[in-house]
Parts: sequence; C-alpha cells; structure tokens
Amino acid sequence: MKTSVFLEKLQEELEEDETLTPETNLKSLESYDSISLLTIIAFVDENFSKIIETKHFKDIETVSDLMNVIGIENFEA
Repeated sequence: MKTSVFLEKLQEELEEDETLTPETNLKSLESYDSISLLTIIAFVDENFSKIIETKHFKDIETVSDLMNVIGIENFEA
C-alpha cells in the first residue's frame, strides 16, 4: 500500500481532522482513546491481514512505529 494512501485511510478511520504523517504522535491526537486502539487493530487486520495485540501499543508512539509493527515492506513511497 502506498504510504500516502495508508495515512489518508488511517486518518479517515480515526475521524481525525489533523493530517497524519509518519511523524505524527498517535497518543497526542485529540481523538486517541481505547476505541481508537480497537479501530487501528481492525483497520490493520482488514488491510494487512495482521493482528496487532493491544500490548504492542505501549511501544507504538508514532504512525511510523505503527508502520514498523505492520511491516515496512508492506508500504511503498
């Protein structure tokens, strides 16, 4: 998936007004809460067939961290 498409889809899923970049700190987003975690887990499963356990989110600060957990090989410039 193109990185730009991923960022756009993630922004839509999170219903976030702020434009997301790989450097965006997820925990600083106004809409970031436990429902957001579930939304991200479902989004990743649906788009990448990868399950992220909630315990991994303690290490995920930025969108880039999330992309690394998904597997950077799944993204193209």
